[in-house]
Amino acid sequence: MIGIKAVASGKEYRLDTLAPGHLQYMDRLYEFSYVPEQLRGCTHIRTCGDDKMIGEEDWCFTVETDRAYDVYVLYPDKQPVLPRWLETYRRVRMNVTRVDSMAFNLKGYFSCYHRRFEPGEIRFYGNSPSAMLAKEWYVASRGNTYCMYSVAMKEV
Repeated sequence: MIGIKAVASGKEYRLDTLAPGHLQYMDRLYEFSYVPEQLRGCTHIRTCGDDKMIGEEDWCFTVETDRAYDVYVLYPDKQPVLPRWLETYRRVRMNVTRVDSMAFNLKGYFSCYHRRFEPGEIRFYGNSPSAMLAKEWYVASRGNTYCMYSVAMKEV
């Protein structure tokens, strides 16, 4: 069992199923278009697109589990720098895509990063790398054309 314990922004995050046609975020109408067979049907944590500016060193949300889970962070390929916390995950050869309003800008393409967690609390950190937050244009535009990650969890 997975429970969302806390969200730093105070916004609502919700558990869903990862599948084509399901919504990615709580505050956007973007739908997943391609989900690899290995991840279809696993638990999806619908984050909020507007939380994309939380810095990599700040916590974003936590979940509590009563079993071991394989955790997959679906991180946007367009972001030129990975947050440091994501370096503790292993990039796997799977990608997820979504229907996007402007497909040419690659906002709808996500790489999968995997890590196994034992039962207990799992803490996820902010989406925006410090290197990007140091760029005035990125902050001034509120990360316009960039997007927040999502999380998929599969019971071990």
